[in-house]
Parts: sequence; C-alpha cells; structure tokens
Amino acid sequence: MIPEITIIVPAYNAAQYLRDSISSVLQQTLKEWELIIVNDGSTDNTTEVLEGFLHDARIRVINQPNKGVSAARNAGIDAAKGNYIGFLDADDYFMPGNLQQKFNVLDKNRMIDFVYSDVIHCDGALNELYIQRGINGKNLFEEALLWRKEVIPTLPSNIIGKASLFKENVRFDENLSNCADRFMKIKLAITAVAIYLPEALVKYRNTPNSMSKSVALLEHDEKYIISKIIGDNILPAGLFRRKVIANIYFTISGSWYKDSKKPIRAIRYFFKGFMASPLFISIKVLQKISKIIGFSGKD
Repeated sequence: MIPEITIIVPAYNAAQYLRDSISSVLQQTLKEWELIIVNDGSTDNTTEVLEGFLHDARIRVINQPNKGVSAARNAGIDAAKGNYIGFLDADDYFMPGNLQQKFNVLDKNRMIDFVYSDVIHCDGALNELYIQRGINGKNLFEEALLWRKEVIPTLPSNIIGKASLFKENVRFDENLSNCADRFMKIKLAITAVAIYLPEALVKYRNTPNSMSKSVALLEHDEKYIISKIIGDNILPAGLFRRKVIANIYFTISGSWYKDSKKPIRAIRYFFKGFMASPLFISIKVLQKISKIIGFSGKD
C-alpha cells in the first residue's frame, strides 16, 4: 500500500532529540505515512536510538557516510514512496494533527504544490516560547526573495508537498551549508504554488547552532546563491533581480559588521549592494536608521 505521506528526517549525531521527533510522527492522527530516517554518518548513539523504533514497519533507516544535511534529505526524497513528502529535522516536533490537516488541504486543492503553517518556537525542553506566523502563499515570491518577512517559518520541518515537486523539480542544493533551507525557499517561491494554513502545527526547538553563526559560511553560501541566480537565470535580468542581489550583499555586509566586528569587509559588501541597486540600498539604510532612532512617522 502506498503511504499518503513520506516524512524524511536527516539525522547526524541526533540521539539527544531523535526520540521526541520520531514519537511526534507516531502520535499523528493520520496513520498512512512512512518515516525515512537518513543516518548521515552519525558517531553518537543515533543507531541505538533508531533500533528501538524499527519494529514499526512504516519506519525505514538509510545509513550513509556523512555527506551533509542536504544530501541526506535528497537521499530520503529518492527513497520516498508516498504521494506527498514532508520533512522533519531531528530536533523538531510535529503536533498531533499536523499531517492530517496539511494532507486535507492538499487533497482538496489539487492545483496546490505544498502547504505550510505557523510554528511554535520552543526551548530545548520543547516549552513554548512564542508562535511565528507565516504569510499568505499568494505573496511568497517577492517576500521570500527580498526577505521582508519570514514567509515560511522554519522550513523544511514546516512543509508538506507533492512528491513530484521534490522528485522532479526542487531539490536541496548540496553545495550549500547554512543557507540551503533559504535557497530551497527561494526555489519554491519561484516554481511552486502554496497554501498557508494559519495554525501552529510544528514545534521548532531553538538549540545552539554554530554553523548559523559562521559569517564565512554565510558569505560563501550567499555568493553561491548570487551565482545561481545569474548563471542559471533563476531570475530574469532586470530591476527586481538587481534588488535581490543587492539585498544579499546587504545581508553579508551586516553579518560581517554585527556578528564578526569586521567593518572593512562589511563596507566592501555594502558597496557591492549599493552598486547593484542604489535606490533599494538607500531605502534599506533609511529603514534601519528609522528603526534605531525609533522614528514612527507620526508628528
């Protein structure tokens, strides 16, 4: 029997939280699923944790040498049998109705490629901190590419979509590290049709992540994204593409200045952004200044 949904969990040294993540799939109200855990060369006791769940025939494990989280997700996509595919990071958690509610939306709207919801941000013990809201799927394109808002909170654990979307069109880029999820968001915004479900159905665990704090990695990944936008013509040449590229340079500049305290590198990328789109960067700077001084626009 073909499962309705395949859930893919990339796991690298994930033993600390993996039981919670798997248990959150087991408690789903929709039962027609398969769970694929891709053990990406773990050196902790991830294997022992997984053995405790393999009595359930719906759960499969793929063991591979460490290739990175994007390669692990892609391996899961290749092995998936479900009509739909979703993702769950090894330290995140599904609310009990997550699969059923998102499946209902997709099943009733066959023109829709994927669905996403609000997300509950939690501490390490899954205690709620706050809820992060998404935005309407009709506004994904410009919002995602210019980062005006967090349009799809905590992708990829939040999305479920048609299997064909991921098998045939949109893959995780294995050349990226901490920007792989954001580039996936860009590609989804460009190529797919989405529906936003305004309910918090996923718990995102806020845990320390040294990769996300590496500005050098950010610089590498963002420059790679620019090369893909231009080289693969992901966005046609013109004003909007220049604004997107300017925004990426502006982000690199801010990260070098704020996170690494390296103003020379920050200035260099600031001017790259300014040269790409002077008006756009000028507006961004004014917005930053207004926020700093608390300008409200009122008399």
